Formats: sequence, structure tokens, C-alpha cells
Amino acid sequence: CDEEAIMESDVSVLAVPITETIKILDRYYTKKLIIETCSVKTPFRKYKGHFISIHPLFGPLSYEKRKKILVIKDLSIPNYGSVLDELFPSYEFLEMDLEEHDKIMAIAQAIPYLLSLSVNVPEINIDMNSYNALKALINLRENENPDIMIDSIKLNPFAKPLIRKLLENISQ
Repeated sequence: CDEEAIMESDVSVLAVPITETIKILDRYYTKKLIIETCSVKTPFRKYKGHFISIHPLFGPLSYEKRKKILVIKDLSIPNYGSVLDELFPSYEFLEMDLEEHDKIMAIAQAIPYLLSLSVNVPEINIDMNSYNALKALINLRENENPDIMIDSIKLNPFAKPLIRKLLENISQ
């Protein structure tokens, strides 16, 4: 963490794993405006109203095509709209609350990440939709930070029941 950069900035946008974000928020959330971008929001309840919580719906390979950002309204400071409009002028903002966000991300990220990290398959020279879909799922890990993927699985309380159900279905 570059303390000098945070203290000299009007706004700091964090794009680091959840555990690092928590350390930074613990230190600066009452002193500086922080925007966190993590994939799980439950760990940030204790900072409610002292920062801006967003989840960009794009990554390094899709930011020019996908211009949508989820805003976690029940965690964020009241006047987050003006700050976000200035930082991301051409983006669309979709508001939701923490619980709705984490439930959706358990399905949309935690389970695909778990499968991506858990499966390896050999290359085969047959073009099949099911195999191609499996390879696309496995390839998620090629463009993601593994620490962020693991945090998205372990720290999302709504992922655990889905994982249990997945394991039950496999063992039947």
C-alpha cells in the first residue's frame, strides 16, 4: 500500500484482494475517500457509510465493451453518485444492496471460479459444444488473479450452500 499516494489523493480506487482492501480501509476509511472494487461485499459491513463500494462488470479484457458498474448503495456514502459520475463518465451504474450482490456473485462468480480452479482437462481434437464450454470455464483462471478468485469463493457466505448442494448432486 502506498500510504503517500492515498494521503495525497482526493479519491483512491482499490483493485486488490479483499484481505488487502480490509487492511487499507482499516487504516484510512475515516481519513480519505476510498472506493473498493471487490467481488464480495459482506466483509465490508463495518465500514458502512464511510466509503464507496462498487463492482465493475468488466475486466481488463472487456472494459471497452462493458460499461456497467454495480454500486452497493447500502454500504456506500450518501453522495456516491457525483463522485462516480466524475470518475466514470461514460458508464452505467446499477444499484443493489450488499445481500443481493453477494447472492448473485455466489452464482455468477464463486461457482464458476471454483470449477475453473478445480478442473484440468487434456486437449482433444474434437469440436464439441460441451468440451468447448468446459474449456472456456477452465480458461477463466487465465485472466483472473487467483487470490481474488479464492476470496470470491471463501468469503462469500452465499457460496457455501451452493457448493454443498453441488457436492451433494455430484455424490448422488
